[in-house]
Amino acid sequence: MLSEKELWQKRRSEYWTMAIKYLKLIGNSGFLFTIYLLFVFGSYYYGQLLEWLPETFPATLFFTIVLTWFITRGRVRTFAKQGDLFFLTPRERKLTSYFRSSIVYSWIMETAWLFLVMLLLAPLFFDRISSSGTMFLSILMLLSGLKLWNLLSGFEEQRIQEKNRFLLHTMIRLGLNGVGVYALFSLQPISIIGGIAVALIIFYVGYFYKLSKLHSLKWERLVEIEGQTVMTFYRIANSFTDVPALKSKVRPRIWLSSLFKLVSYKKQHVYHYMFSRAFVRSNDYFGIYIRLTLIGLLLVSIVQLDWGRWFIVGLFAYMTALQIETLRHHYDTSNMVELYPVSSQEKFGSHKYWLFVLGAIQGVLFSTVAIVTVNFIEGAISLIIVLVVYSFHGFVRLPKVYAG
Repeated sequence: MLSEKELWQKRRSEYWTMAIKYLKLIGNSGFLFTIYLLFVFGSYYYGQLLEWLPETFPATLFFTIVLTWFITRGRVRTFAKQGDLFFLTPRERKLTSYFRSSIVYSWIMETAWLFLVMLLLAPLFFDRISSSGTMFLSILMLLSGLKLWNLLSGFEEQRIQEKNRFLLHTMIRLGLNGVGVYALFSLQPISIIGGIAVALIIFYVGYFYKLSKLHSLKWERLVEIEGQTVMTFYRIANSFTDVPALKSKVRPRIWLSSLFKLVSYKKQHVYHYMFSRAFVRSNDYFGIYIRLTLIGLLLVSIVQLDWGRWFIVGLFAYMTALQIETLRHHYDTSNMVELYPVSSQEKFGSHKYWLFVLGAIQGVLFSTVAIVTVNFIEGAISLIIVLVVYSFHGFVRLPKVYAG
């Protein structure tokens, strides 16, 4: 029988074995090259943004809001599974080393994300807060410590069953984090920051830690948190490759139901109708399509370099088309669809139909923004780029997907 520590290490290893497999696929899709180009673009426009920002820009308040949210969010990853509700619950008092490993792991991961956020905001920090690298690193370390306090406190507050009381505790942490983060970025004296740190430690020992003595862990909540974390990763990976384990959330979206009537009632249009409902009602397609389109529109309206604008249009069209490609697998787990008297060729035709319809809508939107912000020629070029990208997916990639 595995010890608690061995069980935790086994589960962590299983997760990262799965995650690395998908990360390799994401890397092979050209995503890393895309990130590099976005970094180049971002560096150029970041400098222009800093020059454009007025002297009265509330940088301290901006850092306080962003970092307070980031510090407050996040939970301890326990790698809990559904079976733990039956097999580990009786051993809860003997799982101290298991949960300690989970807290340390979560702290390291959250600190890595915190470092990335601070790295992105570093030019603004050095321009408006302090030019000292020592000050930057000191604040980063103190923020990491504050993140650890939140993970410890948040882990104990998960024991609270009542939703209103649980939300109240989260809001209390949010307020305390706001005070601490504001003190750091307003460069308060070390005595004040030290006083806040001591107060937070006393508050944790005197209140949050006592919750562990009064309430047992809510394993259902631990399983739910782990499931949400894994599904978030799956949704990101699903933008680049098919993820069979992804569980879709269905939204009614009644306000879009009238669109289904546009599909004519014919036998060969069975998948026209089914794919339209799958796209509209699933967050994994509709949500990502809307987000990618809106972000693309924003960047098209901001980027001034012609080739940069063309790259943005092509990039976001390509990423969106990749997402629409995964519609093919939406009904793979449903045996009922096999009863429909529809050939795979008709399914392919319906998929390609919606690929071009959605691509045309996106192309018109990109083109319209380019015309408004630049000129008609740029709008025409943007539309052509989008059509070329979607044509490549429709006539080259999609046939290979169905053939495979």
